Amino acid sequence: MKIHSILAFSCCCLCFSLILLSCHSSNPHTQQNHPEQAVMDSLENQIIQLHDSLMGKIDELRQTSATMQHLRDSLHLHDATWNRVIDQLSLADSAMFTWMAQFDLNKDTAQPALRKQYLLDQLAYIQRVKDSTYLALDSAKLLMTHTER
Repeated sequence: MKIHSILAFSCCCLCFSLILLSCHSSNPHTQQNHPEQAVMDSLENQIIQLHDSLMGKIDELRQTSATMQHLRDSLHLHDATWNRVIDQLSLADSAMFTWMAQFDLNKDTAQPALRKQYLLDQLAYIQRVKDSTYLALDSAKLLMTHTER
């Protein structure tokens, strides 16, 4: 009786596996869209990696901005460059959170062409946020280093 149950269970598992394999390999849409899905997955991963790396810079942006404001005020600096760099730090910070508020990882999932374009646009946008973040931080470090001398 036990052997019969084990054989029946094994047959069911084998049949289920064969059905899954045959459905997967015989579906032409799955094979055609697979490379396109790989592109989408790559775009999503690039976006998420940029997001994660930028989130690690938020505290640095805010601390650098606070330090610059403190130095500007305590040294009585009335320099447009200082104000511009402080504004750049603030804008980079707000650009990140503006992007996060509007980003939708599940947007247009039913329409691959629209989804791909959306992901490309989002990747370009978050890349610009990264560029402005690093530019603002580099400018601030350069300005503070120059002031300390």
